[in-house]
Amino acid sequence: MEIFGVGGAEVVAILIIMLIVAGPKRMIQWAYVLGQYTTKARAMWAETMGYVQKELNEAGMDIELPKDIPTRASLNSEISKQVQKAVAPISKPLQDTLDAAKSEVQQLKTDATITDSSAVKTGSTASTNGKSDLGTWSGGAKTE
Repeated sequence: MEIFGVGGAEVVAILIIMLIVAGPKRMIQWAYVLGQYTTKARAMWAETMGYVQKELNEAGMDIELPKDIPTRASLNSEISKQVQKAVAPISKPLQDTLDAAKSEVQQLKTDATITDSSAVKTGSTASTNGKSDLGTWSGGAKTE
């Protein structure tokens, strides 16, 4: 987790240093002031988005602006929704093609298994003269 490029360990170190330098009373005051500024920023965002939304509606544009300040999570969910909407027309034919290919590969495996097992049943390990040729590398009869 990073906030403004600062990781979790750095945030803890900064808070400990602030606690030592400022003390707990000032840190509580700073947190209170930070909360007030955050509330003001959210109110300004909502007011600005209200004015812009009103102008867009009067212009006849069909755009919906966010009421809350965008966060990383809200942006990620919006992006994933847009990607899903864009990919939806492509995914069905692609999935059908993949399913057809899988079934064709499975059919080829089944045919190969049937062919191999029938070759074992019908094939012989004897040479043309009826003697076993298991003792040779070449599969032919020994010549001595």
